[in-house]
Amino acid sequence: MLLHRIHQHELDRRTGDAAELAVLSLGVQDNTSGSALLSLAARLTEPKADDFVLTWSVRGAPHLHRAGELKAFARALWPWSDADARARASRPKTDDMLASLRHIATAMRSIVTKPMTKGDLSAALTPLAPRQTIEACRGCGTEHVSDPIFRLGALPAGLRILPEHKTVTFERIHGWPVVPVPRKTAGFDELVHRYLTLHGPAGPSEVAAYFGTTLRELKKRWPEEGLVEVTVEGRRAWLPEGLEIADAAPPDVRLLPPTDPYLQARDRDLLLPDKAAQRDVFRVLGRRGAILADGEIAGSWQGRVVSGKRFEVTATPYRPLPDLLPEAQFLAQARGLADASVKSG
Repeated sequence: MLLHRIHQHELDRRTGDAAELAVLSLGVQDNTSGSALLSLAARLTEPKADDFVLTWSVRGAPHLHRAGELKAFARALWPWSDADARARASRPKTDDMLASLRHIATAMRSIVTKPMTKGDLSAALTPLAPRQTIEACRGCGTEHVSDPIFRLGALPAGLRILPEHKTVTFERIHGWPVVPVPRKTAGFDELVHRYLTLHGPAGPSEVAAYFGTTLRELKKRWPEEGLVEVTVEGRRAWLPEGLEIADAAPPDVRLLPPTDPYLQARDRDLLLPDKAAQRDVFRVLGRRGAILADGEIAGSWQGRVVSGKRFEVTATPYRPLPDLLPEAQFLAQARGLADASVKSG
């Protein structure tokens, strides 16, 4: 099954068309070190990125998306109920959570009429927000809208993040509907199909965890059509109807960044059976990238820029590894650097 997943993630080959990458069907998660670009580079013949849009979407995390799909994502990711909204916002029981989120998203849209930093938007939003969404922040010594709720409001408000700014800066997504905030959820079945195409076979628990909701809420909305049930190691799982299981030839090596789509699947015991290796790669703080070699995660890695021109990869092997330098040089090129080096951690 892992070889099938590797094929679905286009890690057994490289393509020249970034816009057609399959992983963009759910978005490619980014972080402050530009991990999304490295994820794209792991799948491309040339380390480049086309004109994608960065915004907070799945689980309130920053993702690159195709611009034409953002309206559909906003509708599909809109919570179904107060219980679902509370789960996605990591909040205790709060009344009228959906109404509060709609109020906040509408206010965010009205405030951002020109590029605006997160801090400025937060300061303008807090006086307009429902009291139940505001909490004390020890870090900034003030009160503001809870960060998970703030993040959930960005996409339905039609806001994008400008990646060229060092500080998180928003602007309006052009061509957004006149009534910006979705009235109800629409199209979530399609996201389930996309998840199962990329990460399947899987079941409701994995899908719920990926989208940040609860199993109870997800089971109420599990698609009734277009899926086939299969058995994987004695457990029930599902795949989209008509999807052929591919037996891919694994790549020699890929250096996958910590937030790479391949590492976002929730069945980590299948991805990486060794518990010590899981703890190494999937750290709560300071997560590491994964070295994919011959179809398995064979080590972890960290990268840093040295002297402004060299990309240094520090590798922690779980078994003997192939030569990592060519792949490290490819990632260096993606980051606009002249050279790369590899050392053991």
